[in-house]
This record gives sequence, structure tokens and C-alpha cells, in this order.
Amino acid sequence: MANAYKILGQVTATANTLANVYVVPAASAAVVNSIHVTNLSASNASFSIAVIPSGQVISSATLPKFFIIRGSVIAAGDTAQLDFPITLPAASVLAANASTASISISAFGLEIT
Repeated sequence: MANAYKILGQVTATANTLANVYVVPAASAAVVNSIHVTNLSASNASFSIAVIPSGQVISSATLPKFFIIRGSVIAAGDTAQLDFPITLPAASVLAANASTASISISAFGLEIT
């Protein structure tokens, strides 16, 4: 098995729409070591982070259980650094949404192939 420390994913959020930050490739696993959330706007905004296991169906009924952070507020022009390891098996998804399209989200970690 090969280990690669890397930028796992980067997105600029679409307002109120869940977007994939990183999808673990087949026959791989990953450990997300840190997530950086930057508010590029002049106003406070909120964001949420979800971990969706492989094969799960997303609906309004099932989505709440996948959130690891829900509605956290970030000040205008600020960056939040989230440092807690998240293990992800193959085909799992790290996803995020925000209250505005001015939120940038980056995930860094280890991909194991």
C-alpha cells in the first residue's frame, strides 16, 4: 500500500448546496488531518461539514446524521482550521455547504492506496 500526503480536495461552496470536497477513490482509504474554512466575504457566514459513508442515500431525512459540524459561524474575512482526524473508507464522501458562495473549503490528509 502506498501512502500519499496531499491536498485531498478544495471547493468554493455554492450557497445552501452540499458539495463534495473529497471522494475517496475505490480500493483506497483516507485520513483527513485538517480542514481549512475561509470566509472571503465582508459578512459573517455559516458552514457545515458532513461525512457520508459509501452507499448512503442522501435525503432530507438522512442528511442530518452525517453532519460533523452544522451551522458553524465564521467571521467575515476569517479562517477556521479544524484539526481532528477523520478516517474515510473507499467511496466515502467529505462534503460541505455554506450560507454564501464566498466560503472556501480545503481538506488535507493522507490517501492510502
